[in-house]
Amino acid sequence: MPARALDVTGTLCPVPVLLARRAMRALGPGDLLEVVGDDPAMVVDVPVWAEKDGHRLVELAKEPGGRVRCLVEKGRGGPGL
Repeated sequence: MPARALDVTGTLCPVPVLLARRAMRALGPGDLLEVVGDDPAMVVDVPVWAEKDGHRLVELAKEPGGRVRCLVEKGRGGPGL
């Protein structure tokens, strides 16, 4: 199954995580969410959110132009699910 894409470009902390949390609620366990944005804080905020809410950070990449791409797999339980 392809990842659901969420573009949070132009938003700053805490908005990228809030939007990712909302998008994750619509997915089932094991589904993937790709979050792409330009907030440098995403490299810290997304992994912390994923662990706290019981998800698995599959990949985190800094791309040219200051973009950050995170791939998160929805967990089976935990807060915010």
